[in-house]
Amino acid sequence: MTEIARISTPLSEAWPSWLMLGLLVCFVLSEVLQPETLRAAFRTTFTKMERIYGDRARNLYGVILLNLFRIGTFAMALYAFTYHSAPFSLRTYGIIIGVVLAVLTVRAAVSWLVAYTFELQRTVVIYLPQYDNLWTMLCVLLYPAILLCINFSGEAFHWLAIAIGALFVGVMIFKIVQYFYAGPQSVLYLLIYVVTLELLPLGAIIVTTQSLT
Repeated sequence: MTEIARISTPLSEAWPSWLMLGLLVCFVLSEVLQPETLRAAFRTTFTKMERIYGDRARNLYGVILLNLFRIGTFAMALYAFTYHSAPFSLRTYGIIIGVVLAVLTVRAAVSWLVAYTFELQRTVVIYLPQYDNLWTMLCVLLYPAILLCINFSGEAFHWLAIAIGALFVGVMIFKIVQYFYAGPQSVLYLLIYVVTLELLPLGAIIVTTQSLT
């Protein structure tokens, strides 16, 4: 009798479920070490507050665990969203994490270069905790969507991920305008910033991930 090869998909593999459990543990521990991280992320999203949890002394282990949760969750969401027919493997997931880290590192370096060039260091320092909170909110919203994908329906996940991504981009643009708008003359600079330092890196990550899956 001919053995039928098992098709590797997010639904058929066991490792995504174990990985998501590990990421959840990372987030819970980070919340224990840094109380009110999640609350601050949602509370400050639509407000302009200069004193938030990011201004206080932060627990190093809590920061590391939170970053593990965010990077791991974001990379898994990208993998699930761009997955086509290649085997759904842990190796490819690791490569995607590397791509995300590389793009975000380049983006951060260019952002600080722009800040120093236009003497916006103080504004950027105030804005960064808000941006950090926004990424936390994005990954917290993506987490249950990923669980939906790996346990029930990939098609439903795609639509939910698009809605969450659109919300993230919209709120991100709102925060950038809130902090950096300085009159009509700044609109062009804000547009260039959003396209080159926010949308372009995100697009590069998505296109690279699609080429891997």
